[in-house]
Amino acid sequence: MPRTPQQDGRRPRIRLFPPGQPAPSSSLAAAQARVRSPTGTRFSCQTIENYFRYARTHFALDALDSYAAAPDDPDRLVPSPAKKAAAARIRRAEAAVEAAGAERDARLPELRSPAPGQPVTITNQMLNALTAPVETACAELGAAQAAAAATPARIRLGELAPDMMHLDAETKQITHAIRMAACNAETTLARALDGHYARARDEAYALIREALTISGDICPGPGQLLVRLDPLTAPRRTQALAVLCDQLSAAGACYPGTDLILRYEIKDHIGTA
Repeated sequence: MPRTPQQDGRRPRIRLFPPGQPAPSSSLAAAQARVRSPTGTRFSCQTIENYFRYARTHFALDALDSYAAAPDDPDRLVPSPAKKAAAARIRRAEAAVEAAGAERDARLPELRSPAPGQPVTITNQMLNALTAPVETACAELGAAQAAAAATPARIRLGELAPDMMHLDAETKQITHAIRMAACNAETTLARALDGHYARARDEAYALIREALTISGDICPGPGQLLVRLDPLTAPRRTQALAVLCDQLSAAGACYPGTDLILRYEIKDHIGTA
């Protein structure tokens, strides 16, 4: 049976596009990047909604999110609730006209076709009484249509809800961008374990999450900044992390704002200097 990306322990990579730069395709699915899994196979990235579901589980998205509020623009135009009520009034009036017309049409044959041997005289008063409900319903329909035409489709927010607040969008965008970058970093590190960890297909992301939470020491030195991590919970995981440390050290990246080259290594035992 084929395995799904979730069963394989794989996670999607989210691409961010600068403001004003369109995505490569109009559809959301085509805009997602296609990345390589830890086993080397390629799979389609899932939607951004799936990323937030993953981040809510592993990054405490709800707990870390910012819910700072700011006053909304009172001059912003919003749909008018009165327009919806006016449309509902028209629908009710149309139904009343249809019902009154059906009742008139049902009673008119009885008036024109009396029982055999029974004379009947149809007067204007009788016809007026028969059509009065229809005329009343048509008048109500005309009034409803006139009221709907005079009702604006959009009104100022200040008239509808003067105290309306909205979430601080800029803060939320920054925090979401940081979390997307963290998700991409985790995906890149998990891919680097391919070929160095026998259970990378099932445990790559679990190993990376453990590695990102363990303790360690930061040792500044001449021209370098040494990061010494404590061993993981299993020797095979520690060996895989040691290989990953060698790859990161070989990259020769500098600590931001300094000329110190980052070096990574694993301690022989927990707590050793």
